[in-house]
Amino acid sequence: MTRHFHASRALVGFLALLGGCGFGGELPQARPLPSGCLAQFGGEPLDPGEHMAVCDHIVASHPRLLRAHMDRFIVWQHYGKEPEACQKLFDLEKTVATLTSTPDVQEDFHFSVEVICRKGGDG
Repeated sequence: MTRHFHASRALVGFLALLGGCGFGGELPQARPLPSGCLAQFGGEPLDPGEHMAVCDHIVASHPRLLRAHMDRFIVWQHYGKEPEACQKLFDLEKTVATLTSTPDVQEDFHFSVEVICRKGGDG
């Protein structure tokens, strides 16, 4: 067990050394967490444009996750970009069946599109 631990530790150290020396190049960046869009409200304040860009990046990293799209909608709506946010939902509505989501998230999506964006049929 100890031998395995030391071997693993040596391998990690060697890979770090290669990365630091330029042999391995940049380490791949981890995809942002899907919850990161709304989490920004509780963190260090961001410029609205930066916050919306963070959400766009999260959606781009998790395009099939409906929750990421809904969180972006909430943030964009918060910053007064509701028409643009609604347009993104209208575009998404065409492909919603291909997205990964729970029934609650699907309900949130349909509520947002129908009640908020269409204003009961006006939009």
